[in-house]
Amino acid sequence: MTQLHQISSSLFIQSGSVAEFKNGINLNGSLSSSGDIVATAFDGISTVSGVTLPTLNVGNALEDGTFQEWVTSINTEIKITASGNFDTFCFIKNLDNSIEESITNLDVWRTIEKGTSNGLDKQPFITETFSSPGVYEYLIIASNTGSKQTVVKGTTVTVTDKPQA
Repeated sequence: MTQLHQISSSLFIQSGSVAEFKNGINLNGSLSSSGDIVATAFDGISTVSGVTLPTLNVGNALEDGTFQEWVTSINTEIKITASGNFDTFCFIKNLDNSIEESITNLDVWRTIEKGTSNGLDKQPFITETFSSPGVYEYLIIASNTGSKQTVVKGTTVTVTDKPQA
């Protein structure tokens, strides 16, 4: 039998029929479930039709405003750029094992740029020069403080030992 329950408590237990929350749930602590948790939105990320996250563009910025993955040669400086309607950018790089000699066979991701003032003044790019060929991986985290939206996007730089045309 389905009934209406109005609960205000530090302890909430729902048993029986499916719970439907009309005004959301504020939770301090942890949430556990033995089944699925289904929602149309979590912390501003929505699956509701017509609601989209802002676009984050990363990589090699071309003159026409598009972006592509980088292909470059050793000892050539490049500028990896991020753009979009964001207030802050954080660049994280996957460092290879030769850089982290004390760590073997592990991926090591490090923040390499997040702007000045501990990220308060944005810097939407990094410049890099590579001394050896390979594929270098980056993650860029961009936040919009007004909309409380955060987007993460990856990009790669392919470095060859041959000069690019």
